[in-house]
Amino acid sequence: GSPIIFLETIKNTYFAHRNKSIGKFNCLFNDFNRNKIEKLKTIVQEKKLHYSDIGELNYSIEDYNDVLKSVVNEINQFKNEKAFVFIDPYGYKDIRLKDISQLLKSNKSEVLLFLPTQFMFRFEKKGAPECLLEFINEIVPFDEWPKSETGIDFIEKLTEAFRNSLPNYFVDSFIITRELNQFFCLFFFTSHIYGFDRMLESKWELDEQEGRGWQINSENNLFSILENKADTHKFENKLKKFLEHERTNGEIYMFTLKNGHLVTHATDILRKLQDVLNINTFDGSKPRKNAFYISWENYKKNPSKIKIKIA
Repeated sequence: GSPIIFLETIKNTYFAHRNKSIGKFNCLFNDFNRNKIEKLKTIVQEKKLHYSDIGELNYSIEDYNDVLKSVVNEINQFKNEKAFVFIDPYGYKDIRLKDISQLLKSNKSEVLLFLPTQFMFRFEKKGAPECLLEFINEIVPFDEWPKSETGIDFIEKLTEAFRNSLPNYFVDSFIITRELNQFFCLFFFTSHIYGFDRMLESKWELDEQEGRGWQINSENNLFSILENKADTHKFENKLKKFLEHERTNGEIYMFTLKNGHLVTHATDILRKLQDVLNINTFDGSKPRKNAFYISWENYKKNPSKIKIKIA
């Protein structure tokens, strides 16, 4: 399970950098089922997954809503520490967007949320249970929720709804295909633009064509021998519309990430559009061809180096 993966990753990272000061990794694993926590403790001991030098390791068997309050309170008291919160519910009846917002508001945390989106989609059109109505109503009035054609369509609509409801944060999704036409999803939330940049990079490495998700036995796909080229058609249309007004390189960088795409995608599209772009520098110098300055480094140091608009 996920606690084992976390601890193995932390242990490997710690010992790979043990001669450097990389800080401590303090973990809290919570599950309302005592048997699951006891089993986890046994596995941690048997596999020697934790050492006191790495940090603290704690367990609890609290109700989700109770442990959530204590975690939010602890994060809000952080000074230099950072938090990563993984929420892996048995269902979704207790999951609320306001709780995600509370976890993020200190700007010292990132949240990864698993949702059984296939089950949610199945009941979306008719017979929606009370928990689904409450979940969607918090994001958008249920009678305004656009009906989905497929499980992936539902995930894309939910991702967009999360983005619209949390405009000050970065949100993206990672689809897990378990069986044919059965899609579950991880949703990633952060206030940290560089952390989001790195997450997107990892996601597109796993799915070079769509940057959308992972599927069992994907390496055995009939078409895996073909070159995987990123499908940026939808993003290109969005970017063209965005550039109907003059935008700085920093604004384009932000727009690219907010739409779940990489800097390389935006740069490739701009190169293709080069002949119809008006590009001006803020210092009056002549703009260099194919230089769009869309990157984390330019965003950090010079987000207003050039301005671009479709002619």
